[in-house]
Amino acid sequence: MKKTTYNLAGDRRVDKRAFAWRAGVLAAAALALGGLAAAGLARQHRADLGVRSATERERTQAGAMRAESLRMQEEIAAWKKTWAAELAAANHLIERKSFSFVSRFDLLERVFRSGLRIQHVTMANEATGLVTMTVSAGSLRDLFELYKKLAPYELAISNEVQSQGEYQVNLSFRIPNEKI
Repeated sequence: MKKTTYNLAGDRRVDKRAFAWRAGVLAAAALALGGLAAAGLARQHRADLGVRSATERERTQAGAMRAESLRMQEEIAAWKKTWAAELAAANHLIERKSFSFVSRFDLLERVFRSGLRIQHVTMANEATGLVTMTVSAGSLRDLFELYKKLAPYELAISNEVQSQGEYQVNLSFRIPNEKI
């Protein structure tokens, strides 16, 4: 087998001028690309420094907010301790608040119709006190309407009498403060 060698050069000698020219263009291209890479890295480094400084500012602000929150929580705890006794005293006064006769009479005015008349009323002096009353009505229908309205208040009918077209009844029921 015979070996074939091809020589594409026109001359066996290397053209130094063409080689220097090509090597110079190659070196200039390498330097230009290296410069572009360095400029890009410098720009990225500046952007990273900006992000780092913004992150550091946010971290500082978050620390300041945490410190302020802790200070406020301590202040709230101090106020709670200060006001605990006053709050307990106020709650005790609210619990001891006596019931209002006026609100009970308002309830009776709302419940009674125009055909009903109260002959006598007695109220116990306590929060869930017993109300005893004597009522007269012109019709049985008015009395039954009154019974329906007073049924949620533990209504007890003790005496019901009819005389001369009028009905007279003795009622007792309890009105707790919560229902007024």
